[in-house]
Amino acid sequence: MRLQIAALFAVAATASAQSVSGKAYGFAAGVTGGSGEAVTPSSVEELAKLLADDTPRVIYIDKEFDFTGDVKTGAGCDRKSCSASNGGQLYLGDLSCGGEDNVAVSSITYDAAGPEPLPVGSNKSILGNGKAVLKGKGLSIKKGSSNVIIQGIEFTNINPGVVWGGDSLELKGNNDGVWIDHCKFSKIGRMFIVTHYDGSRLTISNSEFDGVTDTSASCNGNHYWTMMFYGEGDQVTLDRNYFHDVAGRAPKLGEPGTNGYFHATNNYFQNMKGHAFDAYQGANAIIEGNVFDGVDTPVTKEGAAVNTLFIPDESGAAACQSVLGRACVPNSATSSGDLPVMNGESGLNAVAKNKDNIITPVSAGEVAALVVGSAGPSKVGSGSGSGSGSGSGSGSAPVSKPESGNDATETTPETTPLSTPETAPQTTPVAVNEQETVPEADCPEETEPATKTTPVAVNEQETVSEADCPEETEPAADAKPAATDDCDEIEAAAKTELKPAATEKAEDCEDDAPDTSSETPSEKDDDCEEEAKAEEKPADDNSSSSGSSSAQMYGQCGGKNWTGATKCASGASCKKVNEYYSQCVGSVSRVRRYIGA
Repeated sequence: MRLQIAALFAVAATASAQSVSGKAYGFAAGVTGGSGEAVTPSSVEELAKLLADDTPRVIYIDKEFDFTGDVKTGAGCDRKSCSASNGGQLYLGDLSCGGEDNVAVSSITYDAAGPEPLPVGSNKSILGNGKAVLKGKGLSIKKGSSNVIIQGIEFTNINPGVVWGGDSLELKGNNDGVWIDHCKFSKIGRMFIVTHYDGSRLTISNSEFDGVTDTSASCNGNHYWTMMFYGEGDQVTLDRNYFHDVAGRAPKLGEPGTNGYFHATNNYFQNMKGHAFDAYQGANAIIEGNVFDGVDTPVTKEGAAVNTLFIPDESGAAACQSVLGRACVPNSATSSGDLPVMNGESGLNAVAKNKDNIITPVSAGEVAALVVGSAGPSKVGSGSGSGSGSGSGSGSAPVSKPESGNDATETTPETTPLSTPETAPQTTPVAVNEQETVPEADCPEETEPATKTTPVAVNEQETVSEADCPEETEPAADAKPAATDDCDEIEAAAKTELKPAATEKAEDCEDDAPDTSSETPSEKDDDCEEEAKAEEKPADDNSSSSGSSSAQMYGQCGGKNWTGATKCASGASCKKVNEYYSQCVGSVSRVRRYIGA
């Protein structure tokens, strides 16, 4: 009898693990994922097939899928200021190899799987049981794919020592409704998470971003390329995530010339030798109830100058009452750099236009206990505490609730794919800032001018998938000695998304193409040609990213909404890629194109 009861409990536990825990909330409210009986793939081939189409499906991963072992070599470069032999990263391809700080490397060894993530179609629930690991390869949510849930998955070991070696999770654009919950990201060559040109609607919750690494772009043991959101009209909720030992872009919000809408609540930032929030004009954000513990720079100098960020103190918190129907929750900073108080209400009002997607956080004093013990794959189904927050806890009410008063999980206007408040023209692929030259997505040429379809057009410039240039660009100066504003410039270039030489096919352009900014092979773009590769450096936490009087080689020099330098440095000329993007190239360089995948 006892055996029968035990068996019944085991079956019940398995069935529970094979279904989504909790409900999507925040900007992902209304997302339901796949349906039907869960399918458990037994091979990498079967997994790839199950993910790629748009058939509603629940995919249950109960083990580690190891994609490593197929080794390739390609040319690239190293950095004098932060060499691989001193704990730095190598840069695959030539996108990030144009500066005086670079030293050519004829042969860089990397796993071929990294630059080529698994494509994911619409209507999918990708679920793990605490043992679900994708090693050596990430996921790429295809352009236009929607209604996707990724819960309980660990992403790790994707060419950690090679920029442009691959991103762990990218959204190609116009992804209306994605919920990323209780996942873990570690040891990635470039970006942990990145969105591209066309805007997307998503929530990232209860996840761990572990930046501990022996190969850091800033040579400080902290991963620099954390996450970047530069899609035009991106709508992003960041709730109850644990960021630790990362040095930059944690997160990077927006890009000059694009509009994005962000709500960051109850996240715990710890032991960061660099910066957390990096924001640009056009980024509208409410940042409340977060904790910064041992963070060198909670908000970059440039971010602190963005008047559409709302980072309240006790006195400013009351401003939320008339807009949200409640007071906002002050943040907390301990053993950290200065946390700017930003009580301007334009960003607050812009984000609050999607009031049904706004959740109510708990006080900063409750965050450490709430987040550290609950973030990550092994905690799927654990209660999130009471009061506000996540909606992923099994049974327990998501702590945060939509301002409307409905359960956060159900909040969502399922309707608008992304109805971002006054979202920027949906003409997306706006040329990406070269500085953030992202892997493939950055290839402006390839980037199809996002237009209408995307929830909100993403800035093409940052559309790179991989580290989006920044990764490739050296980490922020604060994090590393050599890191500087170049990162941004590189990213901009990266937005053009050139591929590293490692990338062989236009199709793989995005995956392989390194961020023009400076990283490695960027995303796959069918038409992405390996062209100029811009080198980017991590953003300097304390400096502004404004450009100089002339754009550097592989940097952006023109395009729609471009306000930077239009003349190129000696030895380079400004070549038009498309209406959104022009790039400084030499006579032997080819500008890569980005065609939405």
